Amino acid sequence: MINTLQNTPLWVYAVFLLLCYLGIKALFPTRESKISLMLTPPILLVWSLYSLDLTDHPLLTLGYWVTAVIVASVAAQVIFSRQGVVLDERGSGLILRGTAKTLALYLLFFFINYYFAYQAEVHPQYSATLPMVLLKACASGFASGLFCGRAIRFYQVFRFLKAAPL
Repeated sequence: MINTLQNTPLWVYAVFLLLCYLGIKALFPTRESKISLMLTPPILLVWSLYSLDLTDHPLLTLGYWVTAVIVASVAAQVIFSRQGVVLDERGSGLILRGTAKTLALYLLFFFINYYFAYQAEVHPQYSATLPMVLLKACASGFASGLFCGRAIRFYQVFRFLKAAPL
């Protein structure tokens, strides 16, 4: 275990600290812009899709990934509440109340990627087996889907609040 942590590149720790900072910041009311709601999901989906191993069974892997993205997006619609969400003063974003859900989501995303990068480095043969490739597709798709569902949920709230009469 100590050897694994010692051999982890420094940039990984920087990413971890950044995600922890953003997650802890989300424990308090934060502003979420319309642009970030629209840009974050495609970036995470492309990153997630790029990380998949599509060499042996591309359609099967993509099928698992897409299913996980859809299931997680629907789950995020339920998990993230619109309660307490208000339009900011300029009407260009939302003020979200603080929640630990965002911190949990960031940490989930980090640890999923860390685990599979570790497996690929330490056990490359096992990492390339079909069950592991499909597990990675599901885990990566699920984490990305949660982010997408959250963004979709809050974008819907943004549009509703923007259209609501003052």
